[in-house]
Amino acid sequence: MSKQDSMNTSVQEPPLDFSFRSIHVIQDLISEEPRTGLRPLRHSKSGKSLTQSLWLNNNVLNDLRDFNTVMSQLLEHPENLAWIDLSFNDLSSIDPVLTTFFNLSVLYLHGNSIQRLGEVNKLAVLPRLRSLTLHGNPIEEEKGYSTPWPGTSPVLWCLSLSLSPRVPEGIMSPAIALAFLPLVVTLLVRYRHYFRLLVRTVLLRSFRDCLSGLRIEERAFSYVLTHALPGDPGHILTTLDHWSSHCEYLSHMGPAKGQILMRLVEEKAPACVLELGTYCGYSTLLIARALPPGSRLLTVERDTRTAAVAEKLIRLAGFDECMVELIVGSSEEVIPRLRSQHQLIRADLVLLAHRPRCYLRDLQLLEGHALLPAGATVLADHVLFPGAPRFLQYAKSCGRYRCRLHHTGLPDFPAIKDGIAQLTYSGPG
Repeated sequence: MSKQDSMNTSVQEPPLDFSFRSIHVIQDLISEEPRTGLRPLRHSKSGKSLTQSLWLNNNVLNDLRDFNTVMSQLLEHPENLAWIDLSFNDLSSIDPVLTTFFNLSVLYLHGNSIQRLGEVNKLAVLPRLRSLTLHGNPIEEEKGYSTPWPGTSPVLWCLSLSLSPRVPEGIMSPAIALAFLPLVVTLLVRYRHYFRLLVRTVLLRSFRDCLSGLRIEERAFSYVLTHALPGDPGHILTTLDHWSSHCEYLSHMGPAKGQILMRLVEEKAPACVLELGTYCGYSTLLIARALPPGSRLLTVERDTRTAAVAEKLIRLAGFDECMVELIVGSSEEVIPRLRSQHQLIRADLVLLAHRPRCYLRDLQLLEGHALLPAGATVLADHVLFPGAPRFLQYAKSCGRYRCRLHHTGLPDFPAIKDGIAQLTYSGPG
């Protein structure tokens, strides 16, 4: 097969997709499994991928060291790369290695940390570059971001429509709009599961909130009252799962993650558990029913209205305040007073299920207030979607935790990959 034939074939191939993998360095790609799409990736006889598209978006890359070396191990024809997606990482500059791919026509760099406008000039050597995105970078604040700058090649100035979302009115012709149609269709197909999730969790939920005057947790509890057996936590959990699947999507932990959580609680048999993020009480019931006799669970919820629903659900399941104590307040305020006001000496198991962006802060608060004994288990939900990359990076690099990731999907959306991180604390070291 000639080089031109292989290039034409790879254009039709699905992308090599490593998005949403919490990848820190390029070398991790060698051991990481790519995502699967509608069509399977084809490989050459040597086992390398036949594709022209590489998606590395939504990771935590801050440089592209060893990029060429790794590409030569993954791709049969790395020189034919035409589409590279590096959006939503932590890149502070445009690595010169990107200028060595002369067939590159689409480059996504939006949502990074690129600060200097002059970085874009490096790409002037790429003759085929047609689509470049840079919005969501600090570069947007520089003077001249949306206008031509001295020394910029005509090729790059032709990309100005992609460079900035502030496009002058009337500049886009129907022909240009049609040119973007394949890209729009590709994105719709690629992210179809996320669009469905958006519709169910935002659009339909907001509409029903306005119609009923109740929140989704309150509507879920009304359903539980009329369909579940009081005093039976298992039946209450099954009722919530049924309501979420057939009525309204609840954004709860779900049965797949629930099995992982219950198994770990039963294995560890903790004397005291701390849960940050009660929400509707689903994961609280999972933990409570798996605890050994005499154990105690403290669960923290910052929203008073949501906490009121969770309190009713917990008591409906038959758990009293001696076993399950619900604390209303933000985790940042509650953690420092757990020892003095709630007599929590240590937490043998902690579940982080509130806001992923708060995971790292709260883990460090627990360490700082000596609430984690050596051997304690910390479980963190949603570490892949929406993701907690800085939390994972800290846990892997600080040297105080052994880390394991349990891969799962979202309830009712198995194609959207998520996971529960399991950390074992070795002590302050």
